Amino acid sequence: MLTTPGLVQAIEGVAAQLARIRDQLNEADSRLGDGDTGMTVSRMVEAVRAISAELPADFGAALVQCGRACSKATGSSLGAVIAMALGAAGRSTREQVSVDHVGVANMLSAAAIVIQERSGATPGDKTVLDSLLGIRDACASAGPSASLREEAVRAAGDALDKFRGRQAKLGRARMYGRKSVGLDDPGMLAVYLVLAATGSTGAA
Repeated sequence: MLTTPGLVQAIEGVAAQLARIRDQLNEADSRLGDGDTGMTVSRMVEAVRAISAELPADFGAALVQCGRACSKATGSSLGAVIAMALGAAGRSTREQVSVDHVGVANMLSAAAIVIQERSGATPGDKTVLDSLLGIRDACASAGPSASLREEAVRAAGDALDKFRGRQAKLGRARMYGRKSVGLDDPGMLAVYLVLAATGSTGAA
């Protein structure tokens, strides 16, 4: 079950590993972009951490507040995608203090819909959207006793493996054409690294 206390713990876990995540993402983005994805993610994590002590028990409302914090922290395209995803996910689960695997799948469906509507991304473009859809499907098929974090991390890693050998079709990475084959999309890598880092605090 996802709860606000668990979310706060997860944020702390990511913050503890933020320097490593930032450097790894900047390096990945130097191959397919401006080399600043790590800085973008770092700003968002720091912004969310700054409000974590005041997040409400209502998990959906907490996600909406996190989305607003991310939006204020950076004007990048990745920041906009993450902010709109958090906002949509939060709005889909308002007035709930805990969310099970079915609820998580529904949240991710809501996030995927708004990303497609506002960014023009479609499944298969080798973007964050593909990571979210993979995580959604994993959570939807997970049993009640499964660890949502473990399922999400595994699915995010599987998405990286699946799309690494494909050509990027959206965003700055698409300008690299065939050179993007064999490289991880920085946004997808960010999803994986951030989720993996949440486990250091024992978040559910």
